[in-house]
Amino acid sequence: MITCSVSKTVTMMTKSIQLVAALFIFFGIALSGYAVAAGKWPWQRRIGSDVEIHHKQQHEERVKPEMWPTEPPSPDEINSAQFIAALRILCGHQRVGPERGQKFGAAILTNAATFEVDPFLVAGLIYDQSRCLPKQPPNETRRYGLSRIDVQMHAPHIRNQNYDYWIFENDEWVAKSLSVEKYPFNLWKAANPISNIYWTAAILRVFKEQQTSLATAFADAFQHKPHRHYVSHWFFGDNVQSSEPEDRVLTARRRLLEYYHDTQVASAGDYHGVPLVSPLDGVPRMVLDDFNRWRGKKRTGHRHMGMDFVSELDEPIRAVADGKVIFVGVDMPNAGSKRMTGEEATRFDPRKMGDGGRYVAIRHAEGLRTYYMHMDTIVAEDQTQIKAGEIIGTVGRSGSTHSGPHLHLEFRVDKDREDPAEYMQKVLVDPKRWSQTHAGVP
Repeated sequence: MITCSVSKTVTMMTKSIQLVAALFIFFGIALSGYAVAAGKWPWQRRIGSDVEIHHKQQHEERVKPEMWPTEPPSPDEINSAQFIAALRILCGHQRVGPERGQKFGAAILTNAATFEVDPFLVAGLIYDQSRCLPKQPPNETRRYGLSRIDVQMHAPHIRNQNYDYWIFENDEWVAKSLSVEKYPFNLWKAANPISNIYWTAAILRVFKEQQTSLATAFADAFQHKPHRHYVSHWFFGDNVQSSEPEDRVLTARRRLLEYYHDTQVASAGDYHGVPLVSPLDGVPRMVLDDFNRWRGKKRTGHRHMGMDFVSELDEPIRAVADGKVIFVGVDMPNAGSKRMTGEEATRFDPRKMGDGGRYVAIRHAEGLRTYYMHMDTIVAEDQTQIKAGEIIGTVGRSGSTHSGPHLHLEFRVDKDREDPAEYMQKVLVDPKRWSQTHAGVP
């Protein structure tokens, strides 16, 4: 009995020593990290998690912030009815009905004005993060609500109804506070649509104030990535790791502005005198993959016979010119194409499709035929006349096994293919041509 008691005592002492040692190690590391950080910035670093980046490889290899032109301004005075109508177009009328559109639109306009941020930016962020659906995705563990607020990132900085932050002025860090007294900050309020919009506008205001200071603090640290807009900090916190999320948000913002001004059908140039418009709203649009680029291995690969646009699931696709729809249906594996109605094609099992997926073809003047591939839904009907800018369906990834949603556009004349980018530069951000121009290549 004595031996057993001594053994238990020794075991307990050993475990206690191990626990104390582990605590010393943990706090030693934590305090060491804090001491280093305090020498550069006097706050607990904000680090974003679970950031979704689409087309990661193409974006990091090809896209530079300076490729983009200046973003269009928001109107000085905003008509609330126009804004709400435009918001419903962006989000989709099925997702955002009249009542929800009124509530969301009014909350965006009110809170954006309160915190002096752009309501079109707030709405673009909400669309990008949730498609305006307040329901929490089942796999979300840290980001909440319409804008997917990272509660853990911001909670340490919100105390006594203030968001405390720092600005770098006159070679020193100066403490600032933003009053946020309307709602408490917790995951329940972050998830609630109306209080989420309040907190979205407030947090954007903080990052708007801090953007220059954060660039100063993190320019040479942690592989900080160049970016155009303070909305990048929404995703990554203090240290931006990619400009791709901000490109998505700013594209959504441009789409919303086009719907607000009713200018969504943008002139794109012409094909030998045939007027062209952009197939996607929110111009300019980024070229994801170039015409004629070699794909795959040397002996088994193939050339890319169209141009891919960076785009999001469910975006409307528009006919680029007046013409006649000559095909609606599905690309079949090793069996050509199968003609269907738009409804039949939309319901067709994606697992049975070939690489092109659901697609539409249109014949125009000057022998031009355009093909729109990987569609999610099709509303165009075969053998009907169509006008430039008419919606023919929505963006998807049907037939595409490796890429995310995008629009594949082809220009065909007889049996030849031509590069759509040659005729549509007005509405494109084209990394290939930008790089050639800035490398001195004519």
